[in-house]
Amino acid sequence: MPVTLPLDASDQDILDAVRIWVRLLEQERYEEAFQYTFQDPYYEWTPELMRDVIYGYGFPEYQAEVEIYKVTAIEEAVEDGNNPYAEVNFHMPRKHRIPGILTVAEIWFSLPLNGKWSDVTAMLNVLYMPTSVSLELQEIHVF
Repeated sequence: MPVTLPLDASDQDILDAVRIWVRLLEQERYEEAFQYTFQDPYYEWTPELMRDVIYGYGFPEYQAEVEIYKVTAIEEAVEDGNNPYAEVNFHMPRKHRIPGILTVAEIWFSLPLNGKWSDVTAMLNVLYMPTSVSLELQEIHVF
């Protein structure tokens, strides 16, 4: 079941929900991470594709004989040429939102891989629904 937040969720509440999703990835609980968000049908996400894209540093074709990347703890990641990035960009002011299933914002959240902040970024949509706010996975790739 995808995460639900109250309609008045703040940017911080939304980013905290994304951090929970990142912790699921850190624990390699890809099925739960998959279920935590709605999926953009265009990308045909599966738990296995999420894993493979992360293992391959933003590309689904990873090779086991080279370095495999894994999400690591946000609190322990070091900046090694990449800075942590987390931003919520709203498309419309809160006062203009009408309940329905609308994409009202995008989240860009860099992933910590193998102990370092990376330029692999998760893009999620913020969905404004009749009774709650939720998240939809859009992309995971290098920016």
